[in-house]
Parts: sequence; structure tokens; C-alpha cells
Amino acid sequence: MEALAPKKLNIYSSFSLSSDDVSTLSLLYAPLIGGEAVMLYFGLESLLERNNLKSETFTHREILDLFCLTEKAFLKARYQLEGIGLLMTYEAEDEMLYVICAPLSPKNFIKDATLGLYLTSKIGKELSDKVFNHFKIEKIDKAKFKNITKNFEDVYTSVLNDDAGFSKFQYLLGRKPVNNIKLNNNKFNFEAFQKQINLDFLETGITKQFKDQISNLAFVYAFDEAQMANLYNESINRASLFDYKLLKKKANILYSYIHHMDAPKLITKEEENIESVDLIEYLDTASPSVILENIMPNFPPKYLNIVEEIYANIDLPRGVLNCMIIKVLKEKSGELPTLAYFKKMSETWIEHNIFTTSDAIKYSTTYESNDGKKGKPTESKYKAGGFESL
Repeated sequence: MEALAPKKLNIYSSFSLSSDDVSTLSLLYAPLIGGEAVMLYFGLESLLERNNLKSETFTHREILDLFCLTEKAFLKARYQLEGIGLLMTYEAEDEMLYVICAPLSPKNFIKDATLGLYLTSKIGKELSDKVFNHFKIEKIDKAKFKNITKNFEDVYTSVLNDDAGFSKFQYLLGRKPVNNIKLNNNKFNFEAFQKQINLDFLETGITKQFKDQISNLAFVYAFDEAQMANLYNESINRASLFDYKLLKKKANILYSYIHHMDAPKLITKEEENIESVDLIEYLDTASPSVILENIMPNFPPKYLNIVEEIYANIDLPRGVLNCMIIKVLKEKSGELPTLAYFKKMSETWIEHNIFTTSDAIKYSTTYESNDGKKGKPTESKYKAGGFESL
């Protein structure tokens, strides 16, 4: 999980949340991604101006303070929103854009081969049935009625020309249901699967939709090509045609038989390098006594005075100074030099443009060889009570 860059950010959207969207996010998405992710989604959406669906320019620090989130919690929530298709993130050299994406409609969420299944697995069938029933709309019995609705040409005398077609007015007609979730199942070899199935049963032939259905289902249940081929061959209906609904049922039955559980569980991947975020948080907030105790539990009392002098007389962020202090203590085997030493050292760091905690960590974990060339970075991790190799 990378650290947040000190860049300005703007938030965009192409739609306004409806009451149905709020219910969908609260009852269908929230059980999967958690309260903090949904809170961040609603928070970002609330910062949009109503007239142009664009926010003012913010910094990440302002967003963290506004929603009472740590950097680690914000990144986790942001990744969850990105992964489930509710947020898209763009980055330039000095700016970031967060584009809020519309949630699926309740019907499309429930029908989705992955989300509907994961929700049922997460909250249980009994509760999921109650939630799904909440969104059901009773069908009107129109058997005794006659449809007398006027057609377009019955009312209007002209048609839209090519320059003012449907796409020009799509924003007035409402958004189309779009699934922004990306499942890149690179482990599944579709060609190997295709060689094992009878295409005569596939009425539409090999389409992108069919490929996505097979690949996504294989991803959800962790089935290989042979297992998916067998399931396909068992999913032929009475009309001798492949039936995707039947395939989903067969896949669930097979999974239950193999793993002795109703359905696969949706979990959040632990992001790589999460320690770097923990380390930045620690360096930014740790008190002098904590910093010193982690390096040498029985430090001399005068060291506290030296650290306070460093804080008071060197104009660099506390996280950078803490990183500098730890580096010096490690290099000098627990000896802490005077303020003058650190002033001279800070001049060197400033010359190398070390102004953020993240930059300080990177700079501190490289060493200079005798010829002045940078060597390999050393491993830097903070683990519940101390550092390793900083």
C-alpha cells in the first residue's frame, strides 16, 4: 500500500445519487466492503458541487482530517471502492483525480454472478433473501388492460437528425447500468477450455459475454479449465442449448461438494508494502521518548533534551527529523550527537530535497559507497516495538 503523495486532488462524477442508490450502497455493497469504504464513498460524493458535479481542490490531508481517517484506513477504503467498481483514480505529476462511479442497480447487483454470490456467502441465505425482497417490485397484472400508449411518430412530426442523436441526449435519459468491476483471470486458459467443450450447444457461438461469464465464474470458484468444461457439458437444457443459469447452479453445487461450504468468501487482499504506511504513521506521530525507547530502552535522560532542541531548531517536519534521529542512533550504536551535528546533517538532506517522511525513509534506506554511488536499498520495516535495518 503506497503512501499518499502530497498532491492536490479533485473529485468528479457524472451522476447524482438517488434514494435507490443510497439503499443499494447501504444494504448490498456495505456488507461486502465495510462501513469505512461506504462512508468514504458518500463523503467524496457529498463534496461535489450540485451545479457541475465537480469538487473544489483539496489535499489528501484535508480529506483525512475531514473524515477522521488515518492514511492507512483511507487507502484501504479507496482500494476497496476501486476494486468493486465504485471509484476510478487517475494520477498526474502534481494532481490526482477521483471519479465516482455509479453503483449497480439492485436488480443488476443481485443478478451479478460475483457480487450476488459473495453477498449471500457473507450474510447468509436467510438474510440475503430478506435484503433481496426489499428491492423486489410487485409486477402489475395487465392481463385485462389494453395498451393504448402513443408511439413517438404518433405524437411528433419530425425526427432527430444524425447530429442530435441518442448519444447527445443520453444524460437526460438516465445512465445505463455499467459494471466497472475488472476481473483479470489471467490463470484461466480459455482456449484450453474451448477445446474440451461441444460448441454445437452454444446458440450464439463464442462471444465476449460468454468468455467473460466463463472466466469470471472460474475466478469466483477457483475452477480450472477441465472443471469448467465439465460444468459446461452438464449445463445443457431441454432444448439442447447451453444454459448459463444452469451453469451457475452446477458450479455452486460442485464448489459446495469440494469445499464443504455454501459459497466462496470475498476477502480484501493485504496490500504489498503495507509496512511503509505503518512506518510513516509512526514517524509522524511518535513522541521523543517512544522514538528513543524503541532504539535503546535505557537511554540517558539528556537525550530527550537533545531531541527537543532538534525539533525546536531545525525547520523540517517531525517525521523527517524522527527518521534522521533513528538513522543516526543506528549508525552511531546508540550515541546521540549534539544539535550542531543534526543541523549540518539537515543541510545535506535539504540539498537532496528531503522534505517529506516518505522521502526521508527512501533516502535513509540507501547507503553511499566510497565512490559516491548509491548502493542497494536496505530493508526498512517497523514491527510492533522497533525497527529493522533502518
